[in-house]
Amino acid sequence: MKKIKCSILTPDRYIFEGEVAFAVVQAHNGEMGFLVDHAPLISELGIGEVRLQDGKTTEYFVVEGGVVEIRDNKLIIIAETASKKDELDKAALEEKLKDLKEQKEREIKAFSPEWVRFQGEEKRVKARIKVASR
Repeated sequence: MKKIKCSILTPDRYIFEGEVAFAVVQAHNGEMGFLVDHAPLISELGIGEVRLQDGKTTEYFVVEGGVVEIRDNKLIIIAETASKKDELDKAALEEKLKDLKEQKEREIKAFSPEWVRFQGEEKRVKARIKVASR
């Protein structure tokens, strides 16, 4: 069976290197799926889940920004930040989300620059919780 060679890396480390039958990544405007012989493509990554299936198992990652490229059955995900599912602590992330929401409600004026920053941080923590819950 033909597979896609896949790499997930950040500026400081490789997160994954291997072959997959199917991959789903979070692009900036929604999920994108990749199968063998996909047309060449480069896209901006968003904040969210990456699922890699090898036919038997699925591995989960969270990425936060970067780019994805597929060409000649080689999928390269270069993320600003990325984590494997087993690196995430769901309970700690849920506590962090609760603290962020409370702090935002208490201290932050709606639609201020700091409010926008808090919105982004909430989105990142929610994406990590989703992957940690898998």
